[in-house]
Amino acid sequence: MNFKLKNDAFLRALLRQPTEYTPLWMMRQAGRFLPEYRETRKRAGSFLGLCKSPDFATEVTMQPLDRYPLDAAILFSDILTVPDAMGLGLYFSDGEGPKFERPLRDEASIMALRAPDVERDLRYVTDAVSQIRKTLDGRVPLIGFSGSPFTLSCYMVEGGSSDDYAKVKTLMYSEPKLMHHILEVTAGAVIAYLNAQIEAGAQAVMIFDSWGGMLSHSAYHEFSLAYMQRIVDGLIKEKDGVRIPNIIFTKGGGLWIEGIANTGCDAIGLDWTMDIGVARQKVGSRVALQGNLDPAVLFASPDAIRSEVEKVLGSYGFGSGHVFNLGHGISQHTNPDNVAAMVTAVHELSRKYH
Repeated sequence: MNFKLKNDAFLRALLRQPTEYTPLWMMRQAGRFLPEYRETRKRAGSFLGLCKSPDFATEVTMQPLDRYPLDAAILFSDILTVPDAMGLGLYFSDGEGPKFERPLRDEASIMALRAPDVERDLRYVTDAVSQIRKTLDGRVPLIGFSGSPFTLSCYMVEGGSSDDYAKVKTLMYSEPKLMHHILEVTAGAVIAYLNAQIEAGAQAVMIFDSWGGMLSHSAYHEFSLAYMQRIVDGLIKEKDGVRIPNIIFTKGGGLWIEGIANTGCDAIGLDWTMDIGVARQKVGSRVALQGNLDPAVLFASPDAIRSEVEKVLGSYGFGSGHVFNLGHGISQHTNPDNVAAMVTAVHELSRKYH
């Protein structure tokens, strides 16, 4: 599959090569803020129905690109596909988010945990990657992704989302060996999963460590970063003679960006709490940076959006190595016209920095 890329600005920025402007995409860009997504979701019948159909996944991946001149597409899927394929019984209850029928609550269930057969159990994801890549026909690069081992473990132990992470933290502090067992199995699964996405056509991959930021300093390094390091080490770095860059995003991880840069990742995603200029000073030219506009800025006027975009670009400063993004996923309540204002502002205002 060798579709010549018409726009490779995103990949060039991740590898800190010169670009004419700062490329951008948005976390959750294929999502509920778009009326066309809500229509497709209705036809699919459920969120999992959307994820598990390559046709629907392709359709919603393309929707934001048909509306905005974004510089990358991201596979439409969910981070919980991996624990689902491990047999934990993922389901979604209305208004309550994801839940698992069989969470990991005792030693027997933890020791019985096995990595899934990616080829068999997650084939719908790799099929979607191939189909999206074909449909893109070289317009922009395609990003594949996975949750981090720690974030996936949180869901697997808690049985769903959590406010205090009491169950997973109790396990971590009282039975660290069991916690490490879950993380080891999950890290192996994530490596196989991301490499399968790369083989199917993903041109960059991202690790979402959504819950790593709620750990203490030492726990983050032991239970989250060490396993993301393992993943970076195990990833396919080149395919058909082309580099496949990788991005690590720990929400709330601004304190640890030097440690994240030391994993050998190509780029670090930043949430909106960290000044991107300060981050750049700390990590120098070792990695690219991705981020980091507060998603709530998109509730403001187009003029305010433009001014906040300028602040992020100005803080990063001159040169390459910046992929513009939000500091977290876009809110479902965002006006789609405000996203257009942001995209225009980034593409126009960033040229003077390159």
